Amino acid sequence: MGCYEEIRRIVVWLLHPLIIRFRREEPPVRVEHHDYWCGDVPQEVFGQGDNGYNTFRIPALVHHRGVFLAFCEARRTSFRDWGASMDLVLRRGRLCDIKEGDKEIEWGDIQVVASLPGKRAMNPVPIVDEDMDAIILVFITFPIELSEADLIRGDKYQQNLYVTKSVDEGRTWSEPLDITNLTLGRMDPEPLIYASGPGHGLQLKSGRLIVPGNIHWKEKPQPGATGWLAELKWSILEFFDSFHGSRNCSIVLFSDDGGDTWQVGGKIPPAKDEDGVDIPANECQAAELEEGHVYVNSRTCDPQATRQESYSIDGGISFTMGELSDDLEEPGYFLSRWIPSIKNFGGCQASVMSFEPPDHIPKLERDAERWIIFSNPASRNTRVNMSVRFSRDACQTWSPPLSLNPGPSAYSDLTCYRVKDKVTGKSTMKFACLYECGSLHPYERIAFQTFSLEELTSNARGNQP
Repeated sequence: MGCYEEIRRIVVWLLHPLIIRFRREEPPVRVEHHDYWCGDVPQEVFGQGDNGYNTFRIPALVHHRGVFLAFCEARRTSFRDWGASMDLVLRRGRLCDIKEGDKEIEWGDIQVVASLPGKRAMNPVPIVDEDMDAIILVFITFPIELSEADLIRGDKYQQNLYVTKSVDEGRTWSEPLDITNLTLGRMDPEPLIYASGPGHGLQLKSGRLIVPGNIHWKEKPQPGATGWLAELKWSILEFFDSFHGSRNCSIVLFSDDGGDTWQVGGKIPPAKDEDGVDIPANECQAAELEEGHVYVNSRTCDPQATRQESYSIDGGISFTMGELSDDLEEPGYFLSRWIPSIKNFGGCQASVMSFEPPDHIPKLERDAERWIIFSNPASRNTRVNMSVRFSRDACQTWSPPLSLNPGPSAYSDLTCYRVKDKVTGKSTMKFACLYECGSLHPYERIAFQTFSLEELTSNARGNQP
């Protein structure tokens, strides 16, 4: 690293508070993709101030036996990722008839699923276990007072990973089971930070449960191996930038016994930039393309990079090297190339899921066994325009983005369900998206919005029969 690069790091570190303030105060960005619109009227499920919580963030959504389970983090006194206690909360929504041919979702009260003293419970990953007729929820906890910068400075992870179960559609939950030693304790290298999901996990046709996530670790120079000058240089850069020298990649955990025990699955080799340097991959979700074939879609820690895609043909044990998608863009940040570390990057979490297309839709020769749907803020600049796309050819091509909400929006999660017509007996496939949104910024509320497969196929110019 040259002298210029070192000076840049120090200057940007000094200006960092001003840059962050500038970002927060910049005016709303013009929506780039709004050619097509789809979806029903959104419902607010969580809003700032509900039940005395400051902010709700990080949505996760599943559907089971006619019930929607909408999870998120409930942040007590601040919108921040750290510095205050956080609970994992849930609202259960049931599809109800309101008049001939019309239905609406009626939501129950907010219930606390996980609240641990002195901890912040984060990153919910719910999985519907069809074999056990249960909902499995995996989540992480950190000490309240430790930020990511504090965690990455350590020599060992300072967190826990838990699993809890419900066998009554989310009404009650088992005591959380600590699975940290079975998972983080067996990773190589041992992570300094592990983050699950966030958003729904996956059950394969084989019954295996998959929890996508990502890890941070550091490869520090060994004392005496590189000389005192190199060690001093490392120490100075690390002082100004806690994430200096850290690496980040997506990874999966899996369980073959209904979530009782867990194992470490494949670590996804990150995509590389034009200079052959790894592009760190972060939050991710997974979908099954065909039996045992797993697709993982990851956020990238590079403001100029698109989404990363990777594949497994052995149920998540190993993965291909990540490749950047030609179609799936994600938000960058103004001035982000001047920010010194990989934790001040663009990008945003996204959701992905697979489904079997109905028989009545004409098939194409290139059609895959299962189609894929994807949601994220469809903007190159910032977190606006929550949109959905779909692929019918195993993620080789994607439809244009179809907008659910053109305004500020951020994290999201998807699920699918069927609505049966009482007169004809026919069922219609529909989707639901739980996403962060607001008028001035994306973290004012978490909304629930439904849309149909017909809307996707009729409005999309790409992937069309």
